[in-house]
Amino acid sequence: MRAHIWKVAGQNLAIAALAAGLTAGVTFAAQAQSVELWSSRDAQQGSLPIIAKQQGFFQENGVDVTLKFVSSGSELSGGMAGGTIPIAVAASTNPMAMAASGIPVKILAQISDISGIMQVLVRDGSGITKPSDLEGKKIGITRIPLSVSVLERGCAVYGCDLSKIEMVNMQPEDIVLGYERGNVDAVLTWEPWASYVVQRGGKVMFSATKSFIPGEPGEKKIDAVYAALFARPDFIDAQPKAVDGILRALSKAAEFLKSSPDEAAEMVGKVINIPPDVVKSTYAKINTGVVLPSQFSVDFDAKSEYLLKLGELRGAVKAAEVIDPAPLKAVCPECVTLP
Repeated sequence: MRAHIWKVAGQNLAIAALAAGLTAGVTFAAQAQSVELWSSRDAQQGSLPIIAKQQGFFQENGVDVTLKFVSSGSELSGGMAGGTIPIAVAASTNPMAMAASGIPVKILAQISDISGIMQVLVRDGSGITKPSDLEGKKIGITRIPLSVSVLERGCAVYGCDLSKIEMVNMQPEDIVLGYERGNVDAVLTWEPWASYVVQRGGKVMFSATKSFIPGEPGEKKIDAVYAALFARPDFIDAQPKAVDGILRALSKAAEFLKSSPDEAAEMVGKVINIPPDVVKSTYAKINTGVVLPSQFSVDFDAKSEYLLKLGELRGAVKAAEVIDPAPLKAVCPECVTLP
């Protein structure tokens, strides 16, 4: 979820995708006994793969999974285009951008609603108590559409002029340092960086799901962000048993996380080197489950149209064109409620 997530594709990746289509089927067939599953190294997207691996759920369901991590979902596009990354977990906007750029990809499931991790935080004692106070101030932000979208929609809902806010582009890990040094008055970021800012005295003004603004606190979803499991179509065709096993294992991991959040936080924290209390704080902001609900499809189409208008997608992408519900239906028919 870091910078350059949206413009990494282009002609080179489209060419790579075409070339991969000629060879990937042979490669995947030769690796039928083992699968590399890629994920972002964070609690909101990486937890289910980590839990499934640590608890032996992949093995129980007949698939030998090796977990591979990237620091940002934007790093998956090249490997997915070239065929070296067959299946992955990341924000659903990543396969959206891939599909818009001609990279073969299918979404197999939503694994978590992670909207609540996107947060605007302000410096305590800065006098910034409401969004309009951000006008004339500097906000540290990783300038990808996911972040800008939350700020734009926050201003539309709560009242502020985005053109009067100075956005300072920073990588997520630099946002905490920028806040600490006083280089910015506020930040817009996600977990675990938001929790690290809170530990340094930052106050959440609003997130994509909740307001902490004086006079109007409470639940209010202004934007939708999802983590998804997605794969190359030729991998899905070549290894249906592996896809089935991965879906079943992730579903079991979701049950484990819900029933044993403390144990899950300890387990995941050790793997990704994040304190368990921060991991558990992240769990309080997300809704995990391996499903394909109608709302996911609705929000996917709305986000696609929004990003296309911003010029951040190379073409229109519809959920019905990208989602493949058949594998999840085979695992859990009631988990699929697409229109």
